[in-house]
Amino acid sequence: MNSYKQDIRNHQYIEKTIARSNFQNSLAGQKRIQKVLIGIFSIFIAAFLSIVTLLAGGVLVTISNVLRVNHFNLIEITAIILYTIALIIFVVRSYEVASVTCVLALIVIGIVIYISFEAKNQRTGIGFWLLCLGLSIAFALVSATIKAFFIAISSMYYGAIGEFLAIVGYGLIAEALIIGVSKIQKENDGDGLITIIAAIPVILAAAMIAKKAIKGSPKFIWIKEAAVFWTSIGGTSFYKADLTDTCFDSSHLPHTDFREANLTRTSFENVTGLEFSRLQGTILENPKVRKLLVNKRGSYEDYTAAKLNGANLKNANLTEAILIGVTALDADFSEATLSGACIQEWNINKNTRFTGVKCSHVYLKCTKQGDRIILSERKPDSGEFQDGDFEKWIDKLQETVDVILRDGFNLRAFGISLAKAAQEHEGLDFSRYSIENKGGGIFVGKVGVSPQADKSAIHQTITNYYYNELYIQGEKANILLNPAGEVEIMESNNQNINADGNVDMSSGNNITVGGNVTNSNLTLADANSQVSNSIQQLRDISTDTSGELAKILSTLQKSITDEPALSENQKKEALEAVETIAEEGKKPSAERGNKLCSMALNALKGIASAVTDASKLAEVFKTYLPTLASILGI
Repeated sequence: MNSYKQDIRNHQYIEKTIARSNFQNSLAGQKRIQKVLIGIFSIFIAAFLSIVTLLAGGVLVTISNVLRVNHFNLIEITAIILYTIALIIFVVRSYEVASVTCVLALIVIGIVIYISFEAKNQRTGIGFWLLCLGLSIAFALVSATIKAFFIAISSMYYGAIGEFLAIVGYGLIAEALIIGVSKIQKENDGDGLITIIAAIPVILAAAMIAKKAIKGSPKFIWIKEAAVFWTSIGGTSFYKADLTDTCFDSSHLPHTDFREANLTRTSFENVTGLEFSRLQGTILENPKVRKLLVNKRGSYEDYTAAKLNGANLKNANLTEAILIGVTALDADFSEATLSGACIQEWNINKNTRFTGVKCSHVYLKCTKQGDRIILSERKPDSGEFQDGDFEKWIDKLQETVDVILRDGFNLRAFGISLAKAAQEHEGLDFSRYSIENKGGGIFVGKVGVSPQADKSAIHQTITNYYYNELYIQGEKANILLNPAGEVEIMESNNQNINADGNVDMSSGNNITVGGNVTNSNLTLADANSQVSNSIQQLRDISTDTSGELAKILSTLQKSITDEPALSENQKKEALEAVETIAEEGKKPSAERGNKLCSMALNALKGIASAVTDASKLAEVFKTYLPTLASILGI
């Protein structure tokens, strides 16, 4: 058994500021007496709720008794087989709408047939059979869920041994209750045997569900979360605590509450037990990120769109890792290895640390084609970064021109103004850009430039072309092209940098978190109508990719419109991005504005950050955005 230098079990640090504390080699969570008491209480609750298992078997027994047929006849055997199949389906699919609907349908149809035809004639038949089958399956599903929950608790406390003992114990409790009830009611042996047979698949299903839940299966994650809550009662709590730069290295931290804690640069190297702790509202909630923070081994792994804000990745091995769209504000990559990593559209800021980073080269673009990953836009273009070169190169990405845009924002006009400005000025790097909503209809467009670029001239050109394009589109009846008093270059002390994607700021409402960047006069219905028209025109072109592109955009349109987590402005912003892609998709590939398409895709990725990973929209974006990028060639 491991020995730990510090015992912080049951300690409460709720909402405390304990930054830069040393909890290295600590033991957290609950003390043994608590585990024993909660375990015993769980057994009693599980035993009491075993009555649900009795009900499942009892309803099956009723079929033979009411229909006045012998046990194990074709009618009863068929019911048992369907009952078992239903439990198997439940283990595979969980409480999906289709599964629950089928069970409810059995009950409702059985009731309708029984009341309409059988009750009047005082004869039971198929209606009663369907009703009993539906009820027995429903009781079995509830019972399996309850038992899975308590098996998961035992597994979290005592591992495989606890899981085995729980399965055997709950099985024996159920069988003892069945036998006891049979004796009290003086049932015949067949009734008790049927009830026991009905209990066996319930126990086995519960064991399999518990194992899936412990492993983090999305279908049963709610069971694990409930069990983690139960096993964390009274344990060590860092709820909303400030743990900035705190060290937990080599500690054992199960049954601990880290919810909404500030984990900026908190070190969890070689920590165990986090999978059984409450981690909501922290970067530890993502199992893949949690594993990286613990073992620091992320070479060749795909961390696309991972949230690494404040992550302590000192000495981490991220060789050839895919870091597309990663947000790593305030993260610490000191002494980490980044050679060959793809940092396309990653988001960092001036507080992201790269001291002593080991990196020979990186890639700014990564295209996924099935199982293949194609890397491009290597930096440096030739040769390798020498010691300290990577950190200096990253620092250069902080150079930006910030353009104030008033009375709303038009994504298409901004993209066109950037493209035209790039033709007239050297040093404009509009592969780095972002839009920040300052409120009151004022937006700040940020564009990357080289240190030697003429910022004032670039600023003036972008502004002029932007408002001129608005005039062409008919959005403004009377345009004054950027009065001299409004030509200003804003300086930011806290820029967030996005390689080959966005440059954003940590203050304000950035487009990447769903800021309002649409025409405020456009209704959601109007935006939907415009998108539908553009998609239909795309379908009518009939090129090699127009059909697939139109299908994907239609799916995105429906998912965006139906997503309840998005505000109306966010939906309009996302639909504008979809429309932009549809308009560009109608053009031959050589004439397409790839940077404009890239901006639209980035806007959609920003919208994705406003919804949970479990939402249908997030799933649609994850499925289709890479394909969309591949079709558009960006």
